[in-house]
Amino acid sequence: MAKPDMGAFMAQWNAKHGHGVMPGAMLMKNGPQDYVGATLCVRGTLYFQGSATPEVREAICKCFDAYEAIAKDHLTWLWRDSPPEGPDKFAYAEAPPLRAMMRKMGPDDHVGFAYTGGEKAHEASPWCFFASGLREWQAKLGWNGLDSLVFSVPRETVEQNPTLFQRLFVDFAKLLKAEHGHAGFAFNLSITRPQENEATEAVMVSKMAGLDAGRAGLIRSWHEEGIDDHLVNIGWLTAINDAMVEKVGGLSTLRSELPSGWFAKYGYGNGIVIQAGPACEIAPVELDPKPAIYVLPAMALKAVRMAPSGDLHQGSQDGEPKLTGLASAAWFSRFDVPDEELMRYKTKLLNEPKLTKETLLPEAR
Repeated sequence: MAKPDMGAFMAQWNAKHGHGVMPGAMLMKNGPQDYVGATLCVRGTLYFQGSATPEVREAICKCFDAYEAIAKDHLTWLWRDSPPEGPDKFAYAEAPPLRAMMRKMGPDDHVGFAYTGGEKAHEASPWCFFASGLREWQAKLGWNGLDSLVFSVPRETVEQNPTLFQRLFVDFAKLLKAEHGHAGFAFNLSITRPQENEATEAVMVSKMAGLDAGRAGLIRSWHEEGIDDHLVNIGWLTAINDAMVEKVGGLSTLRSELPSGWFAKYGYGNGIVIQAGPACEIAPVELDPKPAIYVLPAMALKAVRMAPSGDLHQGSQDGEPKLTGLASAAWFSRFDVPDEELMRYKTKLLNEPKLTKETLLPEAR
């Protein structure tokens, strides 16, 4: 089958979908294909422990209750990873309630639920809620990493509701007793076809430094890379547990390094969430790849950030770009600056947007 003319295909695609929605396998040898492979969203990721226990499974259900109240009209599919019974895919309207499925699961059954909003079951969507966790026997071994929860909404939803996403992120961190997490702009990839769309993500993050990258379902297993007690990313929202707060000098140090005019701090019981600025930044590389609003927390939290040692993507098949090796390391360190330049970025912060009452949760410290 002849490969479609890329220019004509993309013109037709953009007319139908817009520029924040990318066709499947866009940069692969067999692409582009006529399905949504990647789409822009605002995404939160939280890492936690205990998904094999009834208490934490109920906490996951409570998180989904809050998410579903917002997303219900947009969800179309439920995918299950290694279900103990029943199919691995449901139309959302026909899916059993999450609690009912959880209650039928034993402690050694895998928590793997992905709710999405694609027209086709394999399409990426800005609406996504994905919980992934360890079996009890894996958790007891102590070297399998952490559990993860990922949720996302369209950019427009956040713009129209300036505190909605912060509320969800802080509440979910509290319910799950999160170890750490982050949130900001990202490109969601097809849940079932991620590998053939990783190249699209690789290109997008090379153009926009504010984008998240990688799949939490894989990253959560990075025990040797330090996932248990190190941050994966610095974002618009960054959650760190109490031990991390102390390791970076305590709350007083964070208040000094991250001034309240631009940075809010919210307690969530097991730690704090830091909000960097009134809205998430996409940071186009050609304009400003190192906004002070992200450089300053990246440097303030450097002692608890993950070392750039893991590959965010699987290897290239036909030479397509991937976030592996040096490219992955560059993404992890993209907001780092020499210590002697920190004062310049503190001065630069003065010209960046400040927080407003309309963009803050009432419990901001």
